[in-house]
Amino acid sequence: MRNLLSTACRSAAFALFAVLPASALDAQAAAPPPAAKPQAPAKAIPPEAFLPLEAGEGRAVALKLADDLVSQFVYPEQAQAYAAMLRTNAAAGRYDSGNRGTLVKLMTGDLQAVHKDGHLHLMLAPKGAGGTARGNGGGGPPAGMPPMIQSAKTIAPGIGYIRFTAFFGTDEELAGVRKWLAENRNDRVLIFDLRNHHGGGIDEQDVIFSYLYSRKTPLVKMAVAKEIYESGHSPIEASKTLVFAEEGGKMVGTHSAIPGEATPLRKAKVYALVSNRSASAAEHFALALKATGRATLIGEATAGANHFGGPRPLNEHFGVWMPVGRTYDIKTGKDWEGGGIAPDIAADPKQALVVALEKAGLSHDRAVKLDAAEVPAEPVHRDKLNAR
Repeated sequence: MRNLLSTACRSAAFALFAVLPASALDAQAAAPPPAAKPQAPAKAIPPEAFLPLEAGEGRAVALKLADDLVSQFVYPEQAQAYAAMLRTNAAAGRYDSGNRGTLVKLMTGDLQAVHKDGHLHLMLAPKGAGGTARGNGGGGPPAGMPPMIQSAKTIAPGIGYIRFTAFFGTDEELAGVRKWLAENRNDRVLIFDLRNHHGGGIDEQDVIFSYLYSRKTPLVKMAVAKEIYESGHSPIEASKTLVFAEEGGKMVGTHSAIPGEATPLRKAKVYALVSNRSASAAEHFALALKATGRATLIGEATAGANHFGGPRPLNEHFGVWMPVGRTYDIKTGKDWEGGGIAPDIAADPKQALVVALEKAGLSHDRAVKLDAAEVPAEPVHRDKLNAR
């Protein structure tokens, strides 16, 4: 699988940072956490956002984006609607003033007003981004991101717990996942905390699935236009766990779990904690577990950011996160764009870990105490999502 954020990075990240623009440029106020837990710090607005637009730059960005959407966006009819809006607004001078940050928010809002898409957004060009705009800066997460694995432990006897920021496919993160699984190989319960998971790829998922499934199991399907797939611009490509076949004008990959060493984890009870901040590859992971009956999802409906893709440059100052394909349920053919994935057990996402620990057999008081010791690096709920 090709990487979206740098040619030098591991081949895994296909749908990263679905909700990053809102947190970087227009942070939403999160519901305050319980008193026992400190508030996660707000992300700083990058200084480039305050630089004024050059003469005619906003108009040029809109027209370039319109052309790129028509040629690359996952749904051609929606692409035409986006493009018509951008060209009309550009001609009317809507994008001729302000600074770079205001243009990002304005144009992204205009796109979302035409059709909601949890990934599509205008973005500031990251520093050091190459011409492909695929890459995460050479193999790791952007500066300022929390650790990819925020917590990995045996949270109580027989109960393993792991909390992610994203699936970046780095050697360090994969080693951390393998270490946690090995250390908890005899546990009766595993808890995957996806409540502020930004997305990413399938490398970490494949490691986890190798422990959870006793036979090869189809999980989800991923479709991208054949033209994009064969052009070398597709963010996904064939691997041992992702096998493609041509269906009409699309290349459709079936992502499957491939069993590894047999351990007691094949029979472990599995819980996945989700919220409306669980986005993209976190939703892929959650759907795979839910659709196969391998896990119970606890919390609220996920972010609804389905369409995978990656960053593309528009000029030296701006880029677009371009959705080019979709992931969907093998049985129903439906994806989760806009609506998210519903939990099996609805709960306040701030209390989801408490619920999971109680389901695992712990007393309420013990569950509350353990939950208080786990402080996610970012809020676990957002009051408003662009994808909705």
